[in-house]
Amino acid sequence: MFEVHNKAITTKNSKNARSELRQMPRGANFDNILTNDKLNQWALSSHPDAKSYSAVGGTLEATLKVNHVSMNAKFPEKYPAHSVVVGQIHAKKHNELIEAKTGYGHGNEPLKIFYKKFPDHEYGSVFWNYERNLAKADPDRADIAYPVWGNTWENPAEPGKAGIKLGEEFSYKVEVKGTMMYLTFETARHDTVKYEIDLSKGIDEKDFPTGYAEDDFYFKAGAYGQCSTQEKHPVWGPGCAGTGDFATDKKNGDYNSVTFSVLKLNGK
Repeated sequence: MFEVHNKAITTKNSKNARSELRQMPRGANFDNILTNDKLNQWALSSHPDAKSYSAVGGTLEATLKVNHVSMNAKFPEKYPAHSVVVGQIHAKKHNELIEAKTGYGHGNEPLKIFYKKFPDHEYGSVFWNYERNLAKADPDRADIAYPVWGNTWENPAEPGKAGIKLGEEFSYKVEVKGTMMYLTFETARHDTVKYEIDLSKGIDEKDFPTGYAEDDFYFKAGAYGQCSTQEKHPVWGPGCAGTGDFATDKKNGDYNSVTFSVLKLNGK
């Protein structure tokens, strides 16, 4: 089980607290392979130095249920309110690539799998986001949401039985082969949903033309809370409640909880 309250220690590049696992291809070989080394990330086949990385592509599989999502937001109309990310592909940030203006190294996320449920709804929604691979200051750098079951984050309506309840089990499989990302979502009550995305091409006319072709990556899974306590950001500042004391925040409903019954990386 992964649980995290809204107000907690965050990484330097995020305002959102998390309880999750980060893929480390180096395994126990941390004396010889540093966290930032190529052998601790994987690449697409489009990367000119792909053979230097731990692998070309990979697979992340999970079966899980969301037990709870954060309930109290000052700005519930902001997209991240009442949501948690349960799986990701994260690109590694490389300042030298940013400074050289290569179009890569921004550390963006080509995949984030969301569960979102408003407090007064019986059902929540599962969807996934692709972040355009652009510089942080670029106004076109934004997440594009794709539906799985229920709504995406643009639609605050009750999804009804088309959605997924808290405690209802579902599965995802993320498989990257060559430059292609294959997504498969399964659950007992709904039809299987699949997507195929070429990560070496921009997803639309606003994206970087070659997408994530020369970035490197790692998988993540767990409970990455999206209900940040900060308010200023026009998208990512829903002003969610939180004291920083886990017992208090859990009692008040200001936390996220996700239970995984299956979590496999590259078939293991």
